[in-house]
Amino acid sequence: MNDCALLFPRNSCLKMKSCSGLILILLVLFFKTSAGAETFKVYYLELHIETAAYTNFTKLLKNLTLNVTNTTTVKHITVTTECNSLGEVSTGQVNCNCTENFRWSDEVCSNYTQCCNNAQCAFTTPNPRAMCVSKNTVLVNGSFTITDKPFTRYLDNPASDQYKQFVKEYTEKLEYIYSTLPWFDSLQITGLRQGSVIGDFKMMITSQFTSNDLENTTMTLEFNTNATFNLVVTGLVKITKFPEYQAIVSYNAVANLTCHTTDDLGKPMWSIQQNALNSSKDITNGTESKVYYNQNSSRVAISNTTDVWKGTFTCEYKSKQSDTIIFRASEYLDIALLPKKIINISDPQFPNCEGNQKQFKIKVQCIVPDAGENYTVDWKGRSIEQDEPAPLGNGLISYQAYEGIFCDENLSNTTVICKFTNRQNQTTSATIQIQIIQKLSKVCIGDNGWPTAKAGFTAMRLCGSSAVGEEQRRCFENGTWDSVISMCLNRDLSDLLNDAKDLQRGLGIVEKNANNIFGRLKESTEKKSVNSFANVNASVDILSNIYTASKIQDSSWTVTVFPDFVKSSSNLLNGSLNDSWRTVGPNGNYNLAFTYLEAVEGVIKQTNLTAQSASDMSKLKQENLQIIIHNKSDSSISQTLNSNFNVNVTFISSALYVQTAFKNLASKLPNTLNGTETDPSDTILSVIAYNNTSKRIAMSFNKNRLRNHKMYCVFWANTTWSDEGCTWGGVDNPNHCECNHLSAFTILMAKKPIQLLYMDELTYTGLGFSVASLALCLVIEFLVWNAVVKSNIAHFRHTVLVNIMISLLIADCSFFVTHTPSSTPSNWCLTLTVMKHFCYLAVFFWMMCLSLGLLHQVIFVFVHLRKKVYLGLCFFLGYVCPLIIVVVTFISHDNGATGKYYSTETCWLIYESSLKGSIHAFLFPVFIIVFVNMFTMVVVISRILKPTLSEGSTLGEKEVARSIVKTVVLLSPILGITWILGLFVLMLDLTKEPYAQIVNYAFTFFNSFQGFFILLTACFGEKRVRDALLKRLRRQQSVNYKSEISTRMTSTTKIK
Repeated sequence: MNDCALLFPRNSCLKMKSCSGLILILLVLFFKTSAGAETFKVYYLELHIETAAYTNFTKLLKNLTLNVTNTTTVKHITVTTECNSLGEVSTGQVNCNCTENFRWSDEVCSNYTQCCNNAQCAFTTPNPRAMCVSKNTVLVNGSFTITDKPFTRYLDNPASDQYKQFVKEYTEKLEYIYSTLPWFDSLQITGLRQGSVIGDFKMMITSQFTSNDLENTTMTLEFNTNATFNLVVTGLVKITKFPEYQAIVSYNAVANLTCHTTDDLGKPMWSIQQNALNSSKDITNGTESKVYYNQNSSRVAISNTTDVWKGTFTCEYKSKQSDTIIFRASEYLDIALLPKKIINISDPQFPNCEGNQKQFKIKVQCIVPDAGENYTVDWKGRSIEQDEPAPLGNGLISYQAYEGIFCDENLSNTTVICKFTNRQNQTTSATIQIQIIQKLSKVCIGDNGWPTAKAGFTAMRLCGSSAVGEEQRRCFENGTWDSVISMCLNRDLSDLLNDAKDLQRGLGIVEKNANNIFGRLKESTEKKSVNSFANVNASVDILSNIYTASKIQDSSWTVTVFPDFVKSSSNLLNGSLNDSWRTVGPNGNYNLAFTYLEAVEGVIKQTNLTAQSASDMSKLKQENLQIIIHNKSDSSISQTLNSNFNVNVTFISSALYVQTAFKNLASKLPNTLNGTETDPSDTILSVIAYNNTSKRIAMSFNKNRLRNHKMYCVFWANTTWSDEGCTWGGVDNPNHCECNHLSAFTILMAKKPIQLLYMDELTYTGLGFSVASLALCLVIEFLVWNAVVKSNIAHFRHTVLVNIMISLLIADCSFFVTHTPSSTPSNWCLTLTVMKHFCYLAVFFWMMCLSLGLLHQVIFVFVHLRKKVYLGLCFFLGYVCPLIIVVVTFISHDNGATGKYYSTETCWLIYESSLKGSIHAFLFPVFIIVFVNMFTMVVVISRILKPTLSEGSTLGEKEVARSIVKTVVLLSPILGITWILGLFVLMLDLTKEPYAQIVNYAFTFFNSFQGFFILLTACFGEKRVRDALLKRLRRQQSVNYKSEISTRMTSTTKIK
């Protein structure tokens, strides 16, 4: 056998000899024992053999062991590389391949990139040797730090003698210890740097070994050299991906990567580096990833492969003995991407065929994020011409083509489709509808950068360079523009939202990233440009994503992140952003507020703030959001909410609790409770208690309540308000709330006052009876006037009664006319209000005249009133006094201005508050008169109980009682005594059930039927009136009878 064998270290430069047959590269392990220490060294042999000897030679190598000296043994001789000459030997061309369990070395991959993915590769001497290394090769990239040696300028110069001496010394020290590792190959110090003295080195070990061996040798080195070591070990840990056969993973698919170890190294940390420009991100449990751990393996399961998961996955174990030793493995996951969103636009958006231009070459664009994927883009149109893609410079790339149209074709529109295909033949597409303006088309004229648009369609334009997204503006069918709908998101918020979404997906650990995210969010929300729905919505989404991620990761928040978190959350509730919480659609603002409250409250619940100092907690008081702690056992750390939050806890069963107050949030949540529309309080209070099973709480909200409006103590129940378990303090304590659980609370006030059932029906039925009864009363008075008015007293009485009836009839009729104020013209509403005001006052003043006359008759029995004096006084009181009151009230309230003197909603006087409002110009005179009339009734009743000598003997008890009842029944309607119930109506709030309801129904019944009761008491109740009416009816009946007899007799005479 003609062979030439050379023994050489791996790092030597080898020139292949011109030998015929095969060239073999052999891996040889030298094992040396000296002074009890065992060291290893790997060498490579280049061996030339005849082709025919290959089989026998390889068999010989399998179990070959050579004892070179007494202390040195050569064993484990393995063929790594096989080469064949190409053509003539003189050409120097060889074709090589790696044997089983070996791969091309990094040196080969670096100089011959085409070889890395091929089984065979051709080489030309004297280029670097074609050498393969074991697939189990372990690489150690490390550094050592020597603190007791100064770093001199000579150590910064590799050419200096000091540098060379230092490298030689420490190379020997490191090799002496690390060569005790089996299959030790080589060690090289690659550089020195400052920081005391730091040396970087690389070490290769050509086969597997235990982690304990490396840890123990490193600890020995640290002791011997008085240095600290940092090591990153690759090759000891392996990563496999599933499915293994699929080099490129499909979009929106499932992928699994498993990290294997031979030793139990504990739980690894997974990370991914998406590209060379981005730093790596930790991988943990999230919405798209799940990390599983076993004794010697760990697996990452990706449920949705998108662009964020394309990159190099790294699995890192830390040594159990030292945190400075890391065992690492990496694997690249290649994903065939598709665009998440395609923005399609044409230029011009609306080709206008109304002018002289007869044809258009329309530029159509499909704009997608530039993810580095080489898409195949197919266009479909009538006459499409594809153009080269153009980067837009803002993270987007435009795929574009040109579509031609001719105006004489009279097309109303044309369609262009762009279809994207990735490397796995997955597709997605977008359709561009180009609307063409013809001569009869209705249009919206372009303005402020918006193009002229065809009616019934929407124009669109991209946002500026500082934002991402687009703006839309619809052109209505009538040719007018709608408002601009902006979906432009500030670029800083867009980047922040992507980072927060990555955390939710499982990319990154919340505890490590929270400070950065909340700091950036605080800065973004302090900018004026945040004042748009898109920006507010993104900010709330960031809070929500962070909360979701922290919940999945079961993160424990620290108070250090809270100042920026509270400030950001408070900024979003600024009054200047109120309109930015609302979007197109009925429930967009509600959904946003749902998410905000859940996120903020959730983060606070996940944090144990009770362990924080008072100085730290003081940083958590912001304008619209405050967090305070209360400790009953340690008042030094207890705090109170600022007074402008208008809420405080008056009692809680827990000794330790945290309060969170939100201002300006309740108005952004639904304002209904069980179908009742309400007006919310300015403040929402969230309470979290610790170490207590009892959850009873009492709170006080400073909310102004309107009269007869019910209040509701409520808590937030996921998507709506609920009052379950909560009670309101009632009208006597309207700001007080008590609940038997803890949550986020507020107080709501019903927008409408309590409505009593059938009250309107009762009112207008009574008025109908009254109007008819009063008209009948006036007819009766006309019929019996001469018969009953025989004395001055009777004249006085019936004159007053007739005026009461006339005034009340006009007032009730005016009330009837305004039963639907919304349909009553404004000028008529004012006239009728004045009419009602005057006539009802006239009714009561005439009632007072009747009362005073009765009182004079009872007290001054023998003193008679003069007719002219009494009637003059009555007419003055009955009409002049009401007129003066009405005129003064009218003038003093802005000459009867709407909202001042009267309300167009009721066509009646206005009640604003106690002693405020035009209604008091009616109430005061009425109640004064009612009390005067009640005094008269009391005097009459007392005279019945104690008659004078002139009135005869005392009556029996039954007759006295009957007389009193008769007096009350007869006098109450005509003196307006039942109106005293109105005082109780004003005093009793309708929320005070059932007493207020009873009083209101009684007041409405007696006073709406007042005209009917006057008919019964003043007309039918007076015997002289009844007798005169019966006599008049009988006389009329007699006259009618005589007329009928006379008619019959006349008829008989004629017949005869």
